[in-house]
Amino acid sequence: MWFYKDRYTSFISPNVDNVFDRRALPIELEHERVMDRAVIMIHGYPSTPHSYDWASKRFYEEQYDVFVPLLPGFGTEPKELYKTTFTQWYNYVENFYKEKRAHYKHLYVIGTSMGGSIALKLGEQFSNSPLACDAVATIAAPVFLNDIKLGIIHKWSFYFMRLAALFTPAINPKIHTGSEWINDGEELWIGYGGAFVRGGVSFMHALKTIRAELSKINVPLYLAHDQNDKTVNFQNLAVIKEKVSSKNVVVKITKLTSDHNRHTLLLYPSIQKELADDILTFFSDVYRAKKEQ
Repeated sequence: MWFYKDRYTSFISPNVDNVFDRRALPIELEHERVMDRAVIMIHGYPSTPHSYDWASKRFYEEQYDVFVPLLPGFGTEPKELYKTTFTQWYNYVENFYKEKRAHYKHLYVIGTSMGGSIALKLGEQFSNSPLACDAVATIAAPVFLNDIKLGIIHKWSFYFMRLAALFTPAINPKIHTGSEWINDGEELWIGYGGAFVRGGVSFMHALKTIRAELSKINVPLYLAHDQNDKTVNFQNLAVIKEKVSSKNVVVKITKLTSDHNRHTLLLYPSIQKELADDILTFFSDVYRAKKEQ
């Protein structure tokens, strides 16, 4: 149906000159000396690179060049996000990835939420090619939102998104630049509030293909998810693990008790160090194994 197909097929770049907050800008941390490894961190929907502010510095300290791109339409006025779809977000990341792959012998990808779905799609596209990344780490990545066959109805509202998208691109859109309520780091989240239904429908439609093609992924894979995630159903982790072809899969299940969405895990001080160190160990093991080949 018309409202989930990409009506904006031209390639676009993020509008970094009109971000609503400087903290929404892309993050690029490069060492002065030439490095042989880098990590790309992909933010979620509707988030910004700031969700990786702490993590980007942590990985930089461990001798990675770090890149956190701002997806097209994000970080600016909500009306700019209305004009973009998942196809454009993915196309931008794909081209960004190819550029970095040409410059680094070892390249890793981390994605949170929709960023994790994009990371999985990169794995599907490049796993069996010279452009394959060294490893992928996903955090709370969805490959479905609801699944009746599995008996999972995470949110009934997902079923009404297509209908709502016929009439409006978003419901109660607003810009979120943090909160005065200190809550385990969630007060630092920078992005949008409200429901961006047309973009959400394009994302929901893309998940069908991503889920169907998980078996194409054979690169080392790290999967993290909190059992009580309020945004993306925890059962996504099991579906991903079961379907991928990767022989090296590490699963990290968290059980946070803080009163927040328990979703953007690298944003929360209660878990970010443990999780980042765990991913760093996983990447280092993959790095050493490749160096020894």
